[in-house]
Amino acid sequence: MKTSALFLTFLLAAISPGKNIEERDFGRIFDGHDGTIVVYDKSADKYIVHNKKRSGVRYTPFSTFKIPNSIIALETGILADVEVVFPWDTTKYQSEAWWPAQWRDKHTMRTAIRYSVVPFYRNIASNIGEKKMKEYVTAFKYGNGDISSGVDNFWLNGSLSVSAMEQIEFLQKFYNNDLGVSERTIMLVKNILIQEETENYRISAKTGGGNVVDKDNREMALGWYVGYIEKGKDVFFFAHNIDGKDFAEIKDLRINITESVLKELKIVEKKSKN
Repeated sequence: MKTSALFLTFLLAAISPGKNIEERDFGRIFDGHDGTIVVYDKSADKYIVHNKKRSGVRYTPFSTFKIPNSIIALETGILADVEVVFPWDTTKYQSEAWWPAQWRDKHTMRTAIRYSVVPFYRNIASNIGEKKMKEYVTAFKYGNGDISSGVDNFWLNGSLSVSAMEQIEFLQKFYNNDLGVSERTIMLVKNILIQEETENYRISAKTGGGNVVDKDNREMALGWYVGYIEKGKDVFFFAHNIDGKDFAEIKDLRINITESVLKELKIVEKKSKN
């Protein structure tokens, strides 16, 4: 997807000392693409990291921010439930030629996160308002916490940036209900993030991606895939980001690379659904 802003924040976020980090080279899987993946094994309290330096670099989160956005919307009462249809102002968020067909329908939070409907979530953020949004983003300690570029677009190549390692930290707090929000809110958002369930594991995740410009002012694309796998009593968190020449290149690649790494680590046994 293409966003109107084309600014990418290259801000190094230090990886906290004391973490049990195992560096791994998954270059064969990344096949020449610049990116990183962090996998956190909760039971072993161990991080497996490809490209450790990049894992601490902050980038725009794009639609991975739909996870905290959903939490904040439910917690503030902007949406009473994930099954409530919440139409947006079509004069403010007008249909654009590049929009996927699914975006033109009416949506609940469940369908909006499934199809990553940007205008739905921009409308949510506008209704939350800058003051409340800032309070929650700050309380969550999400990335650099900067929402100054506009309450309905700061996560879309705007002022907010987050590293792969920080995505993992946020996901752990979300999963463990350590965000200071209600258990109901956490359970509702967990439910709408489920991507696949098998006899052996369950994958919950969210993609993100869009066009950015690099440090040399060249247009490119950034892709994200973040989430967690529940496997018996074990939980594995993952956060992956990758560069590509355009969105079409990274759309499937961000998921496929993540799945290949998880298979190599024997966390999942088969390819999951997109």
